[in-house]
Amino acid sequence: MAETPARRLVGWKELAEYLGTSPRTVQRWEQEKGLPVRRVPASKGHSVFADSAELDRWLESKPHAAILGAQQQSTGVNEVLIRRHPAIRLAVLAGLALALVAAGTGVARVHATRWYKSAVRALAPSGGRPAITSVSAIQATANQVIIIKGHSLGIHTYYANGDTPFIAIRDQTARWAAGRTIPENWDEVTLNVASWSDSEIVVTGFAGAYGQHWWQLNSGDEIEVAIWNPQTRQGPALYHLTVASGQLARR
Repeated sequence: MAETPARRLVGWKELAEYLGTSPRTVQRWEQEKGLPVRRVPASKGHSVFADSAELDRWLESKPHAAILGAQQQSTGVNEVLIRRHPAIRLAVLAGLALALVAAGTGVARVHATRWYKSAVRALAPSGGRPAITSVSAIQATANQVIIIKGHSLGIHTYYANGDTPFIAIRDQTARWAAGRTIPENWDEVTLNVASWSDSEIVVTGFAGAYGQHWWQLNSGDEIEVAIWNPQTRQGPALYHLTVASGQLARR
């Protein structure tokens, strides 16, 4: 089977989308874990870039995280999903065993991660445009559990105090938004996401600069929840409700 052609990824946002995580996490990986990112001296606009093939090799070569760590970010699968699906868990354990038997060679790690990816693909969502069927009541507080249900929502790793391109909770009354990394969301409010499966996303609160300036929820504020499928990039699926009422205003 032919390998996927390498492509040049430009800017922290594009790198984050490729790796399925946030720009802040990508920057941390570069500083702490040696993620192969290059810089253009004295450039304007995008000053960093990377080769997708080099990123793939970096993911596969991490001895402590090739299966359970960095590959989670690459495939968008988190530990919650692994625990819920025995087939994925078996693939992970089998891949680890294979790597140990082969005395930790690079070839063994590549085979193990490929085995893991095959199991993930077998259980991954089939795609299609995402849709939100319900959102639990949103309260006027930072720490709360918000359950978003629907279909074709994709799968993504959990994260704390972060942003991704794939979810936004927007306060349309106060004009701020948490989550999605786009220029329009210039505020610094982030989200905590405990789990993300194809049919349910569990948000466990707002973080970052929540509570500063006017960036906070108030009773009666009109809220828009927007979801993009991390695998297909389709969306957004939209859902509207009012803070502390849970009443729908779907459009």
